[in-house]
Amino acid sequence: NVYDFFNSVPRSMFTTFRCSFGDCSTIGGQPIFEFVNNHYGPAASMFYCLFVFAISVGLFNVVSAIFVESTMDAAVRVQQQRKKER
Repeated sequence: NVYDFFNSVPRSMFTTFRCSFGDCSTIGGQPIFEFVNNHYGPAASMFYCLFVFAISVGLFNVVSAIFVESTMDAAVRVQQQRKKER
């Protein structure tokens, strides 16, 4: 039953987290996308697929933004240190 994976907000967030890293299947091994499609129809399956895609892209965008920001801060500090040494 797909309800077991989405019966509360924390459980839904955990299921979405699992799907964003590729572990998007039921205990029996059936992909959740197919499970949603069989029980709720193609519209719900498409919505779920787009939602997981958006969350995945958003998560990796935040991680890469943090990396770029820390790299830029380090470059500014190095440049300021070089100006100080002159």
